[in-house]
Amino acid sequence: MTQDDKAIQKALGRALNLISYRQRTESELRRRLSEKAAPDVVDVAVEQLKERGLIDDAKYAREWSDSRSRRSPRSSRMIVRELVNKGVSPHLAELSVEELDDDDTAHDAASRFAMRLADADYEQFHRRLWGHLQRRGYGAGVSRRVISRLWQQRQKDLTQ
Repeated sequence: MTQDDKAIQKALGRALNLISYRQRTESELRRRLSEKAAPDVVDVAVEQLKERGLIDDAKYAREWSDSRSRRSPRSSRMIVRELVNKGVSPHLAELSVEELDDDDTAHDAASRFAMRLADADYEQFHRRLWGHLQRRGYGAGVSRRVISRLWQQRQKDLTQ
């Protein structure tokens, strides 16, 4: 076994260890591996991991956007930004959020938060929900529609 083979095996071991904690993008793995390995060793290790199906940015992007939309809803624009920051190509990031509907995810996020605003008047309800949705990357139009729908639903529930 040559010195290069040993270095590649060491890089593969480190990569597998990193992947065992959570899935990583190619860019994240390259960055972490390059801290302790030469660029040519990193290239070979990453290619081997791709061949084995252990690195797949498209799959990572789909899983990330699905998880984000369920657990802590964000706008598709914000999810794309998060993925690009993690090293996923803008094209793959855009493809991963194609099926997301910002109105639906905003409604989910806002309705969870609105439960805490049971005693709020319209002004406070609107202001707090507006900030909540803006911090999650939703645009003004989406925020306005969702807040209006939730307020009407709340008024309807109070009169019944």
